[in-house]
Amino acid sequence: MTIVLDDGMLQAWKPKGVCKDPPSMSVKRVELRIWQSDEHLSLPVYTNTKVAEVKALMEQRFGLDPGVLKFTHKQGSMYRENLDCEEIARHVTVRGIRSFARVRQVYAHPHGIIGAGHIGLKLAMTWLMEKPPYTNFVLFDKRPEVGGTSWWSQANSTSRLQTEVGVYHLEFHEDNGWPADCRVNPWPTRDQLLERFKKTSEEFGILPYCRMNTEVTSLNIIGRDFSTQYYELQLDHQGAKSTANVASVSFFPGNLTIPKRVIYQGEDQYDGDIVYGISDEFDYGRATGVQVAIIGSGAFAVENVRTCVEYKALKVFMICRRKTISMPRVVSWLLNQSLQVISAALAVEAMSPMYDLIGVDQWGYYSVFANESRTNVTIKQKSRFGIGDVYFLSMYFGFCEHIVDDIKRVSRHRLHLVSGRSIEDVPVMLKLLGFNGEFENDRLMKIKELYGWWVNRDLKRYIVAEPLGVDANNFAGTSFSPGAINWAESQVHLLHYPKDFAAVLESGAMPVHVADESIDRPAYVVEARHGSMTGISLGALVPAISERGQTVGPLKHKRMWQMHPLDSFLAAAKKEWDTWSKILQDMGYDREPPEYPYTEEIVKVYLEKEQEAYRQAEEAWLKRTAG
Repeated sequence: MTIVLDDGMLQAWKPKGVCKDPPSMSVKRVELRIWQSDEHLSLPVYTNTKVAEVKALMEQRFGLDPGVLKFTHKQGSMYRENLDCEEIARHVTVRGIRSFARVRQVYAHPHGIIGAGHIGLKLAMTWLMEKPPYTNFVLFDKRPEVGGTSWWSQANSTSRLQTEVGVYHLEFHEDNGWPADCRVNPWPTRDQLLERFKKTSEEFGILPYCRMNTEVTSLNIIGRDFSTQYYELQLDHQGAKSTANVASVSFFPGNLTIPKRVIYQGEDQYDGDIVYGISDEFDYGRATGVQVAIIGSGAFAVENVRTCVEYKALKVFMICRRKTISMPRVVSWLLNQSLQVISAALAVEAMSPMYDLIGVDQWGYYSVFANESRTNVTIKQKSRFGIGDVYFLSMYFGFCEHIVDDIKRVSRHRLHLVSGRSIEDVPVMLKLLGFNGEFENDRLMKIKELYGWWVNRDLKRYIVAEPLGVDANNFAGTSFSPGAINWAESQVHLLHYPKDFAAVLESGAMPVHVADESIDRPAYVVEARHGSMTGISLGALVPAISERGQTVGPLKHKRMWQMHPLDSFLAAAKKEWDTWSKILQDMGYDREPPEYPYTEEIVKVYLEKEQEAYRQAEEAWLKRTAG
């Protein structure tokens, strides 16, 4: 049997030069054979990779003590032991292990997953895709069907995926396919997505392991030692109480679930609809033909601008204390198709055609921090990007007025702003001020602190909710599936090989978060930087996870170009643009409709700048390694 590792392994080695000579970047493959075994391992290395490096990697991979491994290779008619300081030979015999396959941890109880949303289903799929399938798990969810919090509890019947389905589909994996209608339907509706979650779960055999309509109400830790303890879950299945013992608990509660509540003075006199614009709790038909106030400017607020166009409201006033950046569809596509990352500088620059259309300078937003030449840029805002082109089109036609102000008080169908302005004849107010997490999730998992994604540094209690906001100077994408596969596969690996978690604990390198009741922030709800630092640290500490990232990382680039090549993506975006333009014109906004601001020529300029940034980064890296 031969195991072939892909070229992602190369990141494990550091190329070395001789004296002042630059490091050799030439690659060779080494075949390692276990003594008295038919197992072979094909390993990519640089020409000057040393024996000691390969031994160290194998010792770490297999949890071996230093000095156990011996490497020999044939020299003439004899076998000679390799010295640690020598370059690794092309054909090596390994003594000190019996197999290249790691021995997995055996558990007396099944693993528990709470939450049948994107990540929970992905974790189940990851286990079932193993060969042979790993089936020692059970998934609990309080809802009747799979799909998760965002699509069951927050989206409404008109909601659509804001980012592209190329990086948002449950089957996202290099060995799987993808939705067949992706080119003509890059932004499926809520109902289409829920149906896809169900269908994909059926196809991959996940549903038999799901216990739906079952809420986990409490967790008891049985035992005192991390290595042997397990967990007793109290369950409520439509009023029927029971218990289940599980070896681990991986909890995916969804993102933020409780709308932030703000009560304005005079609401009792408003005599109109005051609602939180999520789910289907509001009949948007009541917005038809009337003026609507949207309070907030985050992703859900942008979504509600589109909904108000769809229901033919008369006009929208979008009121916020500070504008957060809304992202055109093309910029989302640009970030998601990137092979590595797109700088914040290029991302903001690529927004120019859309912001120029509405006469707004996106560089002036509070969340954009840039040097004078705009080469060093960071975007930092509390809300995630609202993605979509309808917001810009609504601003262009005058359907949406975006006002930086705050509400002082309200009276009948009237908003009195802090600035002194009064907006009359507004019978509908949609509050979209963000969401808070649930402290009950902290209590269920008994969280004192969150170490990376692990509760109280316990490997077997794992909780992930998508981090808050934006805080970065480079962006790898705007969507969920690349993160979901990393969160799922990382925990699967560590549960199979818990010795690898020792380095994570001993390093102390993970960010730590505790609850802060003063801002309604449970411990499990973390900001974007916590999430990014956890991912970076985990890859540095666990080589197998880092190596897997070398495959998963480029997958989104491949999928985006397979599913949304530039020409078809622009065609879909233009078709949507023209449709909304016609709707707005038919509503009485008779301004000349604009052409779609992006063309293939414009986008190809951004793609070339992306490649030039990669070339410059590679040159800088070569200079550092040569020095």
